[in-house]
Amino acid sequence: MDTKIDDIKPNIFQRINAVMFEVYYVQKQPKERNKMYSFVSHDSVAKALHGPMAHNGIAMIPTVKEIKQDGNRTVVKVSIDFVNIDEPMDRVTVEYWGYGIDQQDKGIGKAISYAVKYALLKVFCLETGDDIERDSIDYEPEKLSKDQIAQMELLLNGNLAIRERVLKWQGVDEVKDMLASNFDIVMHEVKKYVERKKNENA
Repeated sequence: MDTKIDDIKPNIFQRINAVMFEVYYVQKQPKERNKMYSFVSHDSVAKALHGPMAHNGIAMIPTVKEIKQDGNRTVVKVSIDFVNIDEPMDRVTVEYWGYGIDQQDKGIGKAISYAVKYALLKVFCLETGDDIERDSIDYEPEKLSKDQIAQMELLLNGNLAIRERVLKWQGVDEVKDMLASNFDIVMHEVKKYVERKKNENA
């Protein structure tokens, strides 16, 4: 039996294209919302696309692939599937990094929202005007933990020359001011240097 044209279901690319015909611009939030600058929020993007995506049979499935924590900044890698609900194997997958700065426990949520928002903006080619991403909380890199400080002090103890070189290398005045992200490489390099000196003096 011949298939009628009305029975043909559009593929995921055709569905995305249909949404692009319905939505092409997302209004920035007014500056009064945060007293500093206008921006396009995750909620405004989701609101603009929710109806058209549902109407055109597109489901969005985000999955967090990686999470990294550095001080008060959370970084996530999110994989996002845009799925044809009539043919679930027909899908488009994109990956985006998201960043969230928060002093408490909202960093992961902010980072995921950031990644999802930009995936939606780029997949559907949405215009936003100036979309400057800022945060009222300054980024604070993670410093050495008490245990890391103790390990570093033990390694540098009694060798003023190495200590001064390490502090100069890291651009700090004291061990406690070093960044946690540099701990492993500094420990490795210092241990390698100390071992080399031992061999030279043997």
